Amino acid sequence: MFADHRVLVGVSGGIAAYKVCQLVSDLIQSGAEVRVVLTSAAHRFIQPLTLATLARHRAYVDEDFWVAHAESAKPLHIELGQWAEVLVLAPLTANTLAKLAFGLADNLLSNVVLASDSPVLLAPAMNTVMWEQETVQRNVHLLAQTARFHWSGPDQGLMACDTTGVGRMVEVAELLPHVESLLWTKGTRDLQGKRVLVSAGGTREFLDPVRFIGNPSTGKMGFALARSAYHRGAQVVLVHGPTQEPLPLGMENLAVTNAHQMHELMRKRAPEADFVVMNAAVADVRPRSYSPAKIPKKELPSHLELESVPDILQDLAQKRTPGQCFIGFAAQTGDIQEAATAKLERKDLDFLVANPVDQPTGGFGQEDNQAILLRRNGAGRIVPLVSKLELAHRIWDFVLRPV
Repeated sequence: MFADHRVLVGVSGGIAAYKVCQLVSDLIQSGAEVRVVLTSAAHRFIQPLTLATLARHRAYVDEDFWVAHAESAKPLHIELGQWAEVLVLAPLTANTLAKLAFGLADNLLSNVVLASDSPVLLAPAMNTVMWEQETVQRNVHLLAQTARFHWSGPDQGLMACDTTGVGRMVEVAELLPHVESLLWTKGTRDLQGKRVLVSAGGTREFLDPVRFIGNPSTGKMGFALARSAYHRGAQVVLVHGPTQEPLPLGMENLAVTNAHQMHELMRKRAPEADFVVMNAAVADVRPRSYSPAKIPKKELPSHLELESVPDILQDLAQKRTPGQCFIGFAAQTGDIQEAATAKLERKDLDFLVANPVDQPTGGFGQEDNQAILLRRNGAGRIVPLVSKLELAHRIWDFVLRPV
């Protein structure tokens, strides 16, 4: 989704400025056009030459604000503000935050923000005590009431000042999907005020402490659905199985191991959700018995007795409350539409997403995916191979904008 899109990165003066190098590099490698603006404090931490080299374009500093540019008839802040489709301010310091909150414009970056009506993604970074100051939180609250400002973080952890707490700038791996979402939605929050419950990843049904029945699901698709819903303004609860993927920020993450645990949590949280998205690859069967001690290899049964696992989605859909929307997934091989349509009707769902898992690209563990989207009334849509985050947004568009 980055190809041929225009992203402006604004860098304030904080130690987290070093992370912006990776952000700019990744945006360029993903196909975006990038412009970088540094505050006077920012280039005490990182040189404009570094970012200009990564962006394949000159990086702008405050001195550029005060000189005429022959290549454009417009003032620089107007030119850049109108050029950018999305602005990313990373790191966002307390000083720049205060300027944005009160509409101040005393440097190039703050003028660019005011000269643009594009969505702005803010990635705060400061010491925990600074972040928690009443004045800083007041400024956060002021900006949170302005539709064009979106937040990524701050995260928590160990900072350069040896403080552990909230205030770390989020990692680039968290920022990039949010930029991608803003390019897709243009900053629209069409899930604002909605509560979304998402299940993701596979479950593990253990035979003993070291052996289990499982599947290759990594949770990538479910995480993309949760992230996209959060980026569109939803309050998200994510119930996920074991995974090595970084957990999305900004939502309630609940970890489970087996199908029974997932069923219990989903059953508990479903009544409060407006949308229930069952993306998890839940086991269909489990060992009939469990050994608390590891079974010696020579004592392993030649035939494993199995029992069926209750169908979580069907159970939840049967207990739905008025107005709830249920979205199911089907990982299929062969003719996926016929099987998916039958599943949609059998489980009384509003929507179903069918993914082919017998293709050389897409599916479990991959960055991309393809699907057939089905709705209760029979209308469908084919989505070609795209990133999983783009597929997630296409699913939400399909759900929220009936044909």
